[in-house]
Amino acid sequence: MSDKLEDYIHPPHPPRLREHIGLIHWERGAGGEWTAETVRGQFAGGDSHAWVVRLYNGIELEYDLADWAPFQP
Repeated sequence: MSDKLEDYIHPPHPPRLREHIGLIHWERGAGGEWTAETVRGQFAGGDSHAWVVRLYNGIELEYDLADWAPFQP
């Protein structure tokens, strides 16, 4: 078992192809309030550091898991 912090931040492996996933990105606004941006779609590729998500409108985008966290939609 590795003790690197990075192993706890990133999932050990990506989801299955075409699995429905969600990603969330938190950001602190100028006034100190937190805002969240979410995306939902199907997993289309990637590794434990970046995922390609096929959004439900058909567009594929890559998301860096250092900035985005997976969640179960």
